[in-house]
Amino acid sequence: MFNYYQPSKIHFGKGRLKELANIASKYGKKCLLVTTENVAPLDKLYDRVKEILGNVAIEVIHFDKVLPNPTIEMVTEGFELAKSEKVDFVLSVGGGSSIDTAKIIALTNGLDKIDWDYLFSTYTNPFEDYDKLTDKNLPLIAVSTTSGTGSQVTQAAVITRGTEKNTIFHNDNFSNECIVDPELMITLPPRITASTGFDAFTHAFESFINPKASIMTEIQALKAIELVVKYLPKAMEDGANINYREQLAVADTFGGISLANAGAAAPHPLSEIIGGVTHIPHGEALAVVYPGFIKFFNDDYIEKFAIVARTFNVELESVSEKEAATALYDEITKFLSMVGLSKKLKDFYISDDQFEQIINNPILGVLPFGSKEKLQEIMRASY
Repeated sequence: MFNYYQPSKIHFGKGRLKELANIASKYGKKCLLVTTENVAPLDKLYDRVKEILGNVAIEVIHFDKVLPNPTIEMVTEGFELAKSEKVDFVLSVGGGSSIDTAKIIALTNGLDKIDWDYLFSTYTNPFEDYDKLTDKNLPLIAVSTTSGTGSQVTQAAVITRGTEKNTIFHNDNFSNECIVDPELMITLPPRITASTGFDAFTHAFESFINPKASIMTEIQALKAIELVVKYLPKAMEDGANINYREQLAVADTFGGISLANAGAAAPHPLSEIIGGVTHIPHGEALAVVYPGFIKFFNDDYIEKFAIVARTFNVELESVSEKEAATALYDEITKFLSMVGLSKKLKDFYISDDQFEQIINNPILGVLPFGSKEKLQEIMRASY
């Protein structure tokens, strides 16, 4: 028995951005475009989007204040702009930070103000069928420009308050429609290609080992893992290769859908604790904790760790499941080294005080993925 939900209409493939006019026209004549700062090199893409919409007489209000790890202050500013301009829909063009920001703006439209305490304390379960927050929530179109966050096909939005990254889950966070066009990803620099590509891997891996995994999510997750393992190193060497970008975009989409339906495991909340304190990019924070997680949780997931290890190395087909599962640690560390993500927390020059904040974060005592002591072991091994 399992549930499966994917309400977003996905427009996937090379050159699909040109269909944005037809897609957007269904939702109104005035949109809030949510992006990072309108500067090179992305300004050309944003101008192209405005031109596409202008050709069908859609007015664009551009909110270009998004930064990595979007904060409550930033989202509130976008919320106020959408309210004052009375937009018909929200369009996000960018990576996970832009899409997550757009999600909350669309979700909360119609409220007098955003009650962040209420959002963070209420919408905590990815599988809860929550009532609408407001009858005036806005349609959301997401155009992804990275292959990693999967946010265009999930119900989650990660927002930072102070030193804490919080995830807000709601069915209305699913985009109504999304465009996944690999052509938009060929200019991603190697470091972002690596971090977002590994993020896609983690979505697939964690949803694969999650007890809520089903045959549908497992099929998608394993395919996503296979594609990242095969194509991420290639995309690092030749980022302009459209086939490599397309395969990673498939992995990103499959990983996101699988995550939305099965959920994550320990590394994601651990990386969010790190990101909230240090602002290390999400994919890089995940890479920091993964070797420790694989090491300390090996006995918990022998069968599935073995399956993933054999995806990395077919020679492990000839050994026992226990041996293959144990070998996953070496396979992960070799892969991280290959894509330039083999780092410890100390490589990011975090202070002793920051590490103390991380290791003593009260969230470690309430996470359902393991004891506080075991999770602290992962953090220490990651330092």
